[in-house]
Amino acid sequence: MSIPKEPEQVIKQRDGSVLGKKTILKSDHFPGCHNKRLVPHIDGAPNYRKANSLPVHGVAIPTIDGIRNVLKHIGAHMNGEQIRVLWINLREEPVVYINSRPFVLRDVEQPFSNLEYTGINRARLEQMEDRLKEDVLMEAARYGNKILVTDELPDGQMVDQWEPVSHDSVKTPLQVYEELTHQYLVDYERVPITDEKSPKEQDFDIACSVLYVLGRATFFLPDASCHFPKSHMACTLF
Repeated sequence: MSIPKEPEQVIKQRDGSVLGKKTILKSDHFPGCHNKRLVPHIDGAPNYRKANSLPVHGVAIPTIDGIRNVLKHIGAHMNGEQIRVLWINLREEPVVYINSRPFVLRDVEQPFSNLEYTGINRARLEQMEDRLKEDVLMEAARYGNKILVTDELPDGQMVDQWEPVSHDSVKTPLQVYEELTHQYLVDYERVPITDEKSPKEQDFDIACSVLYVLGRATFFLPDASCHFPKSHMACTLF
């Protein structure tokens, strides 16, 4: 199938189980996301920070290279200091990596607003991400192995563009971290928390139970959106 001239046509014709009509894939990296006052600056990992002397780190959702850079910085490479990291992803929205960049599902009419799935658990969310990946691959097959994505410019303008994809270039977050375990000492957990809302008791229970099994020396690395409140959850555990 030839590529439609107007992106609006593609968005209206979407019929995936997750990537459906009037939904877009918005890049999760945008100019306003980066707080340049935070140091050190780690490429591909916006808003990286550490909680003073505690083994607690925070970061906005990174690119795949950004994840590697953070793990190297902490010393989690198998050939490095061999520090084991517990990476907890707190995103509640479905995320998919395309060509190493994270994209999040959004409503085309409200691209700056999170889609809330309050109460969703890890299993359901990761099932959505599996289906989202399949939706991306199926849609790309219609348009010459390209998928329409949306980027945000420094002035806040939204721009649609075609991203080339292959089966190996589209990954769920779980797939990304599973592949990284071959090079890094990293354990992965997913605790979906609604943005700008306090974690529930069971969210702390999940984190504490994993920390208990892995050991207190493990670094706790919340992975949230470009906002900071979720990272405060980690500090209360130490």
